Amino acid sequence: MVIETTKSNTTRRLFLKQVAQSVGAMPSLAPLSLGPTVIEATDAASGLLASAANRTLVVIQLMGGNDGINTLVPYSQQAYYQVRPTLGLKQSEILPIDGDVALNGNMGGIMGLYRNNNAAIVQGVSYPNPNRSHYEATAIWESAYPNTPLSNGWLGRYLDASRKIDNSITAVSLGDLLPMTLQGASSSAISVGSLQRFKVSPLTNKSGPADSAFKDLDSVQCVSCAEYNSLVSQMTQQGLDAMTASAIITQAASGYQAKVTYPNNDFANRLKLAAGIITSSLKPRIVYVTLGGFDTHANQRATQDKLLLTLSDGLAAFYNDLSSQGRANDTLMMTFSEFGRRVKENGSQGTDHGTALPQFIIGGRVSPGLYGTYPSLTDLEQGDLKFNVDFRQVYGTVLEDWLGIDQTTVLGSKYNKLSVV
Repeated sequence: MVIETTKSNTTRRLFLKQVAQSVGAMPSLAPLSLGPTVIEATDAASGLLASAANRTLVVIQLMGGNDGINTLVPYSQQAYYQVRPTLGLKQSEILPIDGDVALNGNMGGIMGLYRNNNAAIVQGVSYPNPNRSHYEATAIWESAYPNTPLSNGWLGRYLDASRKIDNSITAVSLGDLLPMTLQGASSSAISVGSLQRFKVSPLTNKSGPADSAFKDLDSVQCVSCAEYNSLVSQMTQQGLDAMTASAIITQAASGYQAKVTYPNNDFANRLKLAAGIITSSLKPRIVYVTLGGFDTHANQRATQDKLLLTLSDGLAAFYNDLSSQGRANDTLMMTFSEFGRRVKENGSQGTDHGTALPQFIIGGRVSPGLYGTYPSLTDLEQGDLKFNVDFRQVYGTVLEDWLGIDQTTVLGSKYNKLSVV
């Protein structure tokens, strides 16, 4: 391939270098591809995706393996107090849902949402032959492939598929690392680890503002260089998209007026930022937030109780804020963790890696209540709970009934859905 050496091409190359320096350090940009950005889609697929145009999925990852037994407490099972003589929550420390299960007493915020019919709880969630390694179990939940975890995530594959129909669909991760969940084969999410670092450097252009520079760059074509021109056009568009996202998110952080008072902690601050982004012109389809520290091998009560309070109060404030902003019906929250904990407490007043755990699904359009059945604390498998809901059933439900895409496109198979949304 021969590129003509002209003043215009020299300018073009300089701008390309600035584009790379400006946006290359941002993990937000989707991998470049010379393939088409939009493909022909069936009317049915386009229609389903369009039905979810104003919806946002907020994923909350509880990192470390949350103990589901002390989160959703099976207080009617006598074995609970026998196997957890020090960790077992007393009657005064729980919030009963019915005669069988209760929420941890620190989860008053989520309990309020549940009583107001804005929360659902899926019990006993896991998958066949569960893995108890943090790294491998996380990869399984993030990829949605238990047998052979993929190098990309289930929501990343959703982005791949949906952007072939609507390339304006956006996902935002509010954390230092972009989770594999949001990494696709050809798509990725905007990653905001720090507002101070999340900024696209302006381009140098004497003739006008940076966006004009991008457009001028794209107008200079290389003779007989179809692939080169295609690549540059994609870089140009991604540069414009990154600049737009940077400006919107920065404005959301500084100018958003919350309708409620959020707790004063990092998790709640990120949820407040998420609310600002959701109500902004960016209109993300997915927002991803993490809360770590759930690997409670020792002194679990002191650690987990505090974390559950942070989670519950943060999500309650977030929901109430979105409700006041008129967005509660268009936002769905979903929690997950890589595994639950062992049924029996260990010798350090903690719990070791286990299997099944509950998932919380919160939103204005949620069909509230308990889903699945609580696993028995006596009928165990190698000392662990037997699951009754495959986590891919939850994913399949969210994909089809909330995000508007055929679950087989993302999961490779069809799973029985829950009537939760």
